[in-house]
Amino acid sequence: MKTLIHSIAITSCFHCSSIQKKSELKDQSIIINKIIDIVYVDEVRPKSVLISEQLLSNFDQYLTNFEGEKKDDSLTILMNGKWNYLKQIQSHSYSKDWKKISLSKSINGKKMISEKKKGEEICFSLVQFSPDDTRAFVVYSRTSNHIAQSTVFFFFEKKNGNWTNTAHYIPFFD
Repeated sequence: MKTLIHSIAITSCFHCSSIQKKSELKDQSIIINKIIDIVYVDEVRPKSVLISEQLLSNFDQYLTNFEGEKKDDSLTILMNGKWNYLKQIQSHSYSKDWKKISLSKSINGKKMISEKKKGEEICFSLVQFSPDDTRAFVVYSRTSNHIAQSTVFFFFEKKNGNWTNTAHYIPFFD
């Protein structure tokens, strides 16, 4: 009986963690689509984007380079508020693996999927969710012919079950 109860407890732990991962993957997809809708104002969307933990090193680099120097810039204010959980997950050993994911049409269905410009790549970090799953952070980067064109930190909050872009920040230019 004790073995049976132990087996059921282990099975439910795995079941709960797999549900959480599926939920996070769904939320990550929603957030990425929302960012695409923000950065692509025309009726065009790339067919795919790249995702990698490595882009989070941009965030770590910013925090390391300006720690103690900036006290009232917008990123510091965000980091000392509801997004301070991000300071706890810094790591300089991010995986260098890149994963290509296909994008669906935007959530509102109005945008057309088109070919991306030659040599252009749209990249995202993994979405970093707060422990209570009400806030999310992601790094967006666009490169053209392997030269960085833009990097933006995006901050989202979940309000009434929907993810809303609370702030975005262009690092190194504040």
